[in-house]
Amino acid sequence: MQLSDIKTVGVVGGGTMGFGIAINFALWGYPTIISDLSADVLAGTKANINHALQLFVEGGLIGQPRADETLARITTTTDLAQLAARSDFVTEAIIERLPDKQALFKRLDELCPPHTILASNTSRLVLSDIGAHIGRQDKLVLTHYFAPPHIVPGLEVAKGPGATDETFEITCELLSSARKIPIRVRGEKSGYLLNRIQHAMAREASQLWAEGMASAEDIELGIVSTFGFRMPHEGPFLHYDLAGIWKWPEDVRNPRAIENEKLREQMLKAQPWFVDPANFEEAVEKRDREYIRRLKELYWEDTDR
Repeated sequence: MQLSDIKTVGVVGGGTMGFGIAINFALWGYPTIISDLSADVLAGTKANINHALQLFVEGGLIGQPRADETLARITTTTDLAQLAARSDFVTEAIIERLPDKQALFKRLDELCPPHTILASNTSRLVLSDIGAHIGRQDKLVLTHYFAPPHIVPGLEVAKGPGATDETFEITCELLSSARKIPIRVRGEKSGYLLNRIQHAMAREASQLWAEGMASAEDIELGIVSTFGFRMPHEGPFLHYDLAGIWKWPEDVRNPRAIENEKLREQMLKAQPWFVDPANFEEAVEKRDREYIRRLKELYWEDTDR
């Protein structure tokens, strides 16, 4: 199977995530079918799609003709069999309830053509449980979007326990063709990768609020105006590089106190993750120029020069 074999995309579940996932594919040329349980639900799906596309137009991302073309590529149905028969790639975006997902994947496995790839948008369940009762283990993947899915560019992609490298690569190619940024996840764990990182921050912030360290307003303000300000440019690994932590004396970095052996070995190397040490100053200046641009746009727009 090749990317060119994917002609039509199906999305099961037209709610908070499903309508945006459908926009992603339809916007970049894929006829897209959305299935849900009732005509009333699908009427709300259509309204959400219309509203989202109008915001794209108002924001200057696309013109009205492009919005109209996108809308014309999206059809809806309450008949799951109709979606299954016509789809080469199906994304599930229903409620986070394991029995419901298992039943849906079993039906999709029975109804879809043999070549169809089945994807789940689950945020906390794992594919080995969701797809436990299906035959096409080689065509089971995770494509976990982040709300709002038609706007946030990145998403996680992971293989089911029996999925082939071909299925994984075609899925990444498909998402890239729809202007998404696939984050390749190599393992299976509840919450997978980015939700676990996000929830770790949320747990600590909630605990600090409960201890009276700061108000909810100040915790939120601190996150947004400091590392939230930096994160469009750098994550924790690039921050380690650009902050020069790798250059600190070993007793200050204290890598020997790290329990994880693999991470301790990495820290003992006293090397950056990404930045070429010979070009450290240039990398820092590039970061600073990006920060200055963001500072002007977000905080200093009305400040006199």
